[in-house]
Amino acid sequence: MRDALRRTRGHRRRTGKGLDAVQAVAAVLGSFRVSAHEWRELPVLADRLELSIDRNVPRDAAGDPELFVTALVMELAEGTVRIADCGHPPPIAVGPRGARPLDTVPDLPLGLRELRPEPSPTTEHRLSPGEALVVYTDGISEARSAEGVFYPVLERLDERFRDGSAVDPHAVVSFLEEDVRTWSPKAEGDDQAVLAMTFVPRPAD
Repeated sequence: MRDALRRTRGHRRRTGKGLDAVQAVAAVLGSFRVSAHEWRELPVLADRLELSIDRNVPRDAAGDPELFVTALVMELAEGTVRIADCGHPPPIAVGPRGARPLDTVPDLPLGLRELRPEPSPTTEHRLSPGEALVVYTDGISEARSAEGVFYPVLERLDERFRDGSAVDPHAVVSFLEEDVRTWSPKAEGDDQAVLAMTFVPRPAD
């Protein structure tokens, strides 16, 4: 698997700041590194990540009672991706024929799931040869133009990569970094991060 990751501008909105936010993210990442090897079912893994917030982030008057973490809990194997969407923008598949959305069933973000105790629903998609799986934060999709228009991630990727050739994940990340900056040169939004991955088939032997 080849992948490319890029974080861009470091502006943040008013929410999601401070020690509680840092503690929540650290708890989720630490829990994932441990739990992903033990809990193979995505809904169960999402529940373990939720539990890490409950155990490690204060919910009393000194903490942020509305603190949450959005996430895509994904399993990638042999060109198939399974997704549990915890309030995160859904991924996009970008290939020789352009870009297509990978539909998910959005659930509540981690930290708010007590409002909906059922297990997270999952979806499954097959990636075609030459396609890249693209995941991005809402700092990308919510970047606004001077006229206040949100950045159209799907449409811009479709226009740029619909040329019949296999997609290089590094090219996708570089394109989004430059194109979003051109679209919204002065806007201050969320942190922006992009992850793009392609599958390299194993040799027949």
